[in-house]
Amino acid sequence: MRVEGHIAMITGAARALGRSHAFTFAREGADLLLVDRCEEDGPYRLSGRKELEETAAECRRLGGRVLTAVADVRSQSAVDAAVAAGIDEFGRIDILVNNAGLLAPGGVRSHELSEQDWNMVIDVNLNGTWRCCRAVLPGMVAQRSGVIVNTASVGGLVAYEMYSSYVASKHAVVGLTKALALEYGRSGIRVNAVCPSTVAADDRLDTTSTAAVARTMGASLDDYERSSSSYHAIGRLVTAQEVSAACLWLAGPESGGTTGTALAVDGGFTAR
Repeated sequence: MRVEGHIAMITGAARALGRSHAFTFAREGADLLLVDRCEEDGPYRLSGRKELEETAAECRRLGGRVLTAVADVRSQSAVDAAVAAGIDEFGRIDILVNNAGLLAPGGVRSHELSEQDWNMVIDVNLNGTWRCCRAVLPGMVAQRSGVIVNTASVGGLVAYEMYSSYVASKHAVVGLTKALALEYGRSGIRVNAVCPSTVAADDRLDTTSTAAVARTMGASLDDYERSSSSYHAIGRLVTAQEVSAACLWLAGPESGGTTGTALAVDGGFTAR
C-alpha cells in the first residue's frame, strides 16, 4: 500500500474527483480527513452532508479511518478548525489534496462577468487553496515532512474563452504551487499540482455537477463530453480514477524527487 500509515486531508471530498481521490487513498492505506462545504447552493448544485458521509462510509469499508469536517474554503477559521480536528483525531496531517473548486460562474465574456462572480471563483479556487496550505504547513514544517497536491487544470496551462476567472485562478494555482515548492523544499515538504482536462462523468462518483457545467455552456452532457473528447489526442475524456492515480503518485514515495511540477492528466489536450 503506497500511502499506508499516512494521514491525508482531501477537500471537496463529497463527490466527483474528491470522492475518487478519497477512495483511491483509502484503498492504498491512508487514514482520511474528508472536508467539504456541505451546502448545496451555488452556481450549480454542490454537495451536501449526505454525499460526504456516503464517501466516508465507503472509505471506511475500504479499511481507512475517516474523520469528516464541514468547512468552506473561503473561510480561514473554518479551514483551521477542520485541520485542528484532524490533528486531534490523527496526530498530524501528512498529505493535503486541495481539490475544492468551481468552474462557474462563467460562460460569458469578461466584461459581462460581475465582480461578485469573478471574486467567487478566485476566492474558492485560488484563495481557498492558499488557505488550506496555510493551515497545514505549520505542522508539516514542525515534522519536517509533508506533501501538498493542488488541483489546477489544463486551464492553468493554457487558456480558453468565456471562463477568464477560472483560467486566471488556475494559472495562479500553478504559480502558487511553484512558489511553495521553493519556500518549503528544504523543510522536507513537496508541493505539486495536477492539471486535469475534462473528466468523464461517472455515476458511481455522483458527478451530477458535470451535467450542470454542461448546462452553463448551453449543451447536454452527451454533447459536452463528445465535443470535449475531440480535443483529446487519445480520443476520449480522462477518468476520475486516472486523475486520482496521478495525485496518489505525487503524494507517494515514488515521486520523492518531484516538486514544483504541474502534471497534466489531459489525454494530450495540451499537446496541440
